[in-house]
Amino acid sequence: MSKTIAITGCSTGFGRVTALHMAGLGWKVFATVRREADGESLLSEATERGSAEHLTPVICDITDAEQVSAMGRIIAQAAPGLDALLNNAGTAFPAPLELIPLDALRSQMEVNVIGHMSVTQTLLPLLKAARGTIINVTSIGGRIGLPLIGAYNASKFAMEALSDVLRFELAPFGVRVVAIEPGTSATAIWETSGSRANELLGERADVEPYIPLIDSVNVYFREDVKNGFPVRLFAETVQKILDDPRPRTRYQVPRSVRWTILLRYLMPDLLWDRMMRKALKL
Repeated sequence: MSKTIAITGCSTGFGRVTALHMAGLGWKVFATVRREADGESLLSEATERGSAEHLTPVICDITDAEQVSAMGRIIAQAAPGLDALLNNAGTAFPAPLELIPLDALRSQMEVNVIGHMSVTQTLLPLLKAARGTIINVTSIGGRIGLPLIGAYNASKFAMEALSDVLRFELAPFGVRVVAIEPGTSATAIWETSGSRANELLGERADVEPYIPLIDSVNVYFREDVKNGFPVRLFAETVQKILDDPRPRTRYQVPRSVRWTILLRYLMPDLLWDRMMRKALKL
């Protein structure tokens, strides 16, 4: 019997590539998308690859409790247990913390934190039954804070903490918990966040003092995305985790990310701030 995995956020980016990759390996994949068209597109690509029989798109907005419950029922009816859950869905609400609307901050936490806990709680009985693995997609942004993405950083720092706690709490049930900390890659989240920043800030007069910072950060991120790692590397890391009977608690993608994180934690705050201001050309 093939192993089963549920993956959230499969319309684009890491989730889509990983769903197709795991289905190609023969895993039974339940891939959540928010729109019917995205599910059809995903299934069409799986058909081209000859793995459509292994992939089931599931309409699910992870911030909608009814849709999360429905997803849980679909998976429970199809499989007695769940071997893996990849909490991947995510978004970003970029803006200076002084100016970000509180509703946007709440939405950031709803998608990147609360929604994942809703999915995890719903699927935990199946994960316990299979002594499965939970993989939480955090980020280098869950270890290092950067200007203008403070809301995103807060959500990813929260997922790092929840991963640590879940690892302790679920160990007696044989459920492993792993965090993946990706660096920058050319996924749709950064395109969407750029448009969202314009919506959040609009024509506000009080944004003007932040314009030099915004321009510098935009240049920095555009260059970072251009040099980002190939998305397939993320999918291969998920496979590596699930193939390992004793995976590490954290994986950085690419491996160079771990050196950036280590440098941040070894370097005094004021020296780090000075280095970042230089990198941002401020």
